[in-house]
Order: sequence, then structure tokens, then C-alpha cells
Amino acid sequence: MVKVRDIMSADVIAVDPEDSVEDVMGRMIRHGISGLPVVDMSGQLVGVITEYDLLDLVWDPDTGKNKVYHYMTRNIRIIDEEDELVDVVEMFRMLSVRRLLVMRGEEVAGVISRRDLIRHVLRTRGQVAEPAEAGPDCPTA
Repeated sequence: MVKVRDIMSADVIAVDPEDSVEDVMGRMIRHGISGLPVVDMSGQLVGVITEYDLLDLVWDPDTGKNKVYHYMTRNIRIIDEEDELVDVVEMFRMLSVRRLLVMRGEEVAGVISRRDLIRHVLRTRGQVAEPAEAGPDCPTA
């Protein structure tokens, strides 16, 4: 059986809850990604910040709330790198998320996105699935 670790993206860009949202938005744009894990100074995963989380800034761009912890999602779904891919597919089918954080014990080991699953299908069918450049669901660029 295929495991999450076999197709996840291991190059994860994490942010601190105290980072400014302007800095995080810039990283998202520069790297072509739509969400980032939020990890505190002790290395503990405390949330995720996504484009969706930041949509309120469109209505109120001058808000005094400018730290990641003001906007991040704290209640997140995580999976283990040893989980089977079929279980992850079921989670994506049930949840309205683009990505799931992959854990190795207490540490963030990677990210798996719906696009990673589609890329995997293309690879198993013998098709070329490497993008010319990172897109909005790719966790790395």
C-alpha cells in the first residue's frame, strides 16, 4: 500500500504565530502556496494559516490585528506519515480542505495536498506530472 510519506511534500515552510500577516502573505505569493503550518518557538504545531483565513483583510485591510495568531486556524486535521493513502483520500472527500499537515511524532514532517494525490495518479499511469512552476496548492516552490 502507498503511504502518505511516499507522496507528501517534505519541504515545508512554517511560520511563527507572532509573524506579521503581511510577511506571511508575501511568503505565500513568493512561493506560490496557499497555506502554511504555524509552529511556535518550541517547535510545537499550533495551527495553520491559509488564504481563506486571510480573506477578512479584503474587507478591512487596515485592521490592527496583524499577527498570524489573530487569523490562524487552531483546530486542524493532521495525519501521520505512515497513514495509508486510501485513508487520506477519504479525509479529503469528507473535509473541505486543500491540504493536510503530515506529522512524524510531534514534528511536522510534510504536507499533502489534493494536487499531490492527482499528481500521484498521473505518475502511476505513466504520465508526466511535474509542474513547470509551483501553483497555489503546492507547499513548496
